[in-house]
Amino acid sequence: MKSAQPKRYYTISEISRLFGIGIDSLRYYERLGVVTPQRGSNGYRLYDLDDIYKLSLIKDLRRLDVPMKQIKEHLDHQTLKGTLGLLEQEHHLLSERIEQLEADRASVLAHINELQSALARPVDKVELLEKPYRHCVQLSARIERDAEMDLLIQRLHRQYEHILPHLGMLEIGGALSVEDLDAGRANVYHSVFFVLEGLEDDEDAPCDFMLEGGTYLVMRYRGPYEQNGAIYEQLLSYAALHRLEIAGPPYEFYEIDNRDTADPEEFLSRIEMRVDGPAVGHSISGNEA
Repeated sequence: MKSAQPKRYYTISEISRLFGIGIDSLRYYERLGVVTPQRGSNGYRLYDLDDIYKLSLIKDLRRLDVPMKQIKEHLDHQTLKGTLGLLEQEHHLLSERIEQLEADRASVLAHINELQSALARPVDKVELLEKPYRHCVQLSARIERDAEMDLLIQRLHRQYEHILPHLGMLEIGGALSVEDLDAGRANVYHSVFFVLEGLEDDEDAPCDFMLEGGTYLVMRYRGPYEQNGAIYEQLLSYAALHRLEIAGPPYEFYEIDNRDTADPEEFLSRIEMRVDGPAVGHSISGNEA
């Protein structure tokens, strides 16, 4: 039985299937002069083994975003020195890609841990907690609808995406409108903001305002945001009952929101208000406040 002999020439369709490169891309490489197939008697493109070597190299380098101009220059003037330089560049690009993938994996793992931790946090319970100073960036606007909040969040993230992590990993908050809460209108805000974690020592980091450090009344609730008016009233009642002086406006933070679930019943939100008062660590269930 004779062993199969390798083909000498391949059509553009065969090359496209072999390398997973689109026919339009192969024609583009030909226009650039990077790969120049022969023509058969019927006018069809025919690729030989030398073309296959070039296409294999092109595929590897394009996967690393090496420009076609640089690839063409290398193939037009290929030397051992040039090949070594290209391999060193490829190694550097792969190292950068691996570093980015490792960072992405760490971010995904941190998000998993954050969501699992959020599910175990107490709800409907007032707590007195000590909070540090927190640097924030914000967009100010009157916000009355969830869609308006989502739009401002996207705008704010685009403004600072060069220094901020993935949107899913940000601590996002809204400054509740005290005037509207006192008038019985819940779920109204006058700004949205991001807490800039890990940038406290960076003098060049942006900062629109600071959340002051100190003692905070904190209460979490699960479900739609329309509850925040009732939560605010419970915090005020708790402060009055325990002779705590309200020292700052209420802020709402989104621990589980529409970045994580489309079911509003699964949302987990936290409202904080800074107070002047006794030692931290005390808690009381929401219905007792």
